[in-house]
Amino acid sequence: MRERILKLLVFIDPAYPSQLATLLGAHLISVQNAVAALQDLGVVASRLVGRTRLVELDPRWYAAAELRALLERLAEADAEIGKIAATVRQRPRRPGKPL
Repeated sequence: MRERILKLLVFIDPAYPSQLATLLGAHLISVQNAVAALQDLGVVASRLVGRTRLVELDPRWYAAAELRALLERLAEADAEIGKIAATVRQRPRRPGKPL
């Protein structure tokens, strides 16, 4: 679970735990526990924006650049994660644009 979360965070950074749970088809509590474990290790950082907790790879971690490079290579090799990440819309929709 942790590996899949990290691979997905390379594509959609930042994300929130319920979004990750939905995309990965996992239970929210298991994603929250995995994120908490990664946060205890210092690999990811989270912050509150309103009532939403955003999770992202911690850029201040001592091996952040190397980890991001490794995860990018691993994510490229995992076609399933690429398909999942392609379904996420990161920017807002233009007002009045039809669905």
